[in-house]
Amino acid sequence: MASRAHTAGFTYVEVLLAAALLAMTTATIGYALGHARDLGDQQAVAAQGRYLLHDGLAWLQTLPREDAKEPGGFGMEADESALADVDDVDDLAGIVETGPVDRLGNVAEADWTRTWTVSSANLTTPTTDAARGSTPLLRVSLVVHCRGREITRETLLLSRTP
Repeated sequence: MASRAHTAGFTYVEVLLAAALLAMTTATIGYALGHARDLGDQQAVAAQGRYLLHDGLAWLQTLPREDAKEPGGFGMEADESALADVDDVDDLAGIVETGPVDRLGNVAEADWTRTWTVSSANLTTPTTDAARGSTPLLRVSLVVHCRGREITRETLLLSRTP
């Protein structure tokens, strides 16, 4: 006598295993999509930070290295008090731009800041500060922040020439 073969379909265990596998696959795809979105956001912030840095450095390169009105002076002169008054490199010392404006007039969000540091550098060890205005070498640092977090920075050494 022949026995009947089981042809009814999947067992309960097989269905549970397939459902568990489907749930894990869905969770993994969701995690990957979330991670990709976060990475895209981080890259956008980094690109904006680099843009603001390069824009500031381009502006820096157009400024005279020394004020013709007050040779040997350091920092803003008596008649200068704001970013709009900057007319030479050492005037940038201590300037913090909140919502910086690029050279084309586009205003960045208030979450962004550009912080300028200018100091006289020691001629033999340029990473060491010298007394203000005592050497012909300037060290200019520009740091870009977003929401208080440093995004990028650059430091340049410039010869102080008229």
